[in-house]
Amino acid sequence: MATVSDITLSSSVRQNLLSLQNTADLMATTQNRLATGKKVNSALDNPTNFFTSSSLQSRANDLSQLMIR
Repeated sequence: MATVSDITLSSSVRQNLLSLQNTADLMATTQNRLATGKKVNSALDNPTNFFTSSSLQSRANDLSQLMIR
């Protein structure tokens, strides 16, 4: 049975594998954005946009509460 140390990859195979992993990560990010309807889902995606959006959402909720009264 081969162990991890027995497996060697050429630089082109290694590059292709990294490219496929990056593509899978991007697809997961896109799928998450489609599922939530949000372009930025956490501060890790884009801190400035996330906190701006959070602030605006809070303000919109406050204004909605004032309109209900």
